[in-house]
Amino acid sequence: MKFIITLILLCILSLKSFGQIKYSRKEYTNKPMWIQMMNDTSVNYFETVKAFRIYFKRRPLPKEPNEVEGTDRFEIEVGLENEEDGATMEDKIRERTKEKIRQEDLEARRVNRNEPSYSAEVRAFRGWFYSIKPWVKADGRIIGPKERQAIIDNQRRELSNEERANRKN
Repeated sequence: MKFIITLILLCILSLKSFGQIKYSRKEYTNKPMWIQMMNDTSVNYFETVKAFRIYFKRRPLPKEPNEVEGTDRFEIEVGLENEEDGATMEDKIRERTKEKIRQEDLEARRVNRNEPSYSAEVRAFRGWFYSIKPWVKADGRIIGPKERQAIIDNQRRELSNEERANRKN
């Protein structure tokens, strides 16, 4: 009997380990694994952002149609750019010029290789990045829809109770 229970436990543990897909840094660099990862409900948030960052480290990030240069913080939050603390205006202009030249160079190489830009996917990732961020646990796991709804319902109840208490006073 102990043997059967042990065998069942081993099967369950092995199935759990197969369910967690691990990717290598080489795959992150060569393939847009972040697209699959952001559509996976059991994915680690930080690992997905890491895959996105590694993939676009040497590729140009597609620009949004109405994007104003220097106003979007997405690249900084994702980790593609660094925060420019204490830099003078000349340093910032010089850095932006270098970045623009690098982006144009990357864009020229991408067009020559006929590599897709993934602009729609990047837009979807940007939305996913911001909408999922409040639901991420410290270890990178994403709170599921049922747990989210329970949190929202609990907050509504608390707010309703507070409003009732304030009306009495």
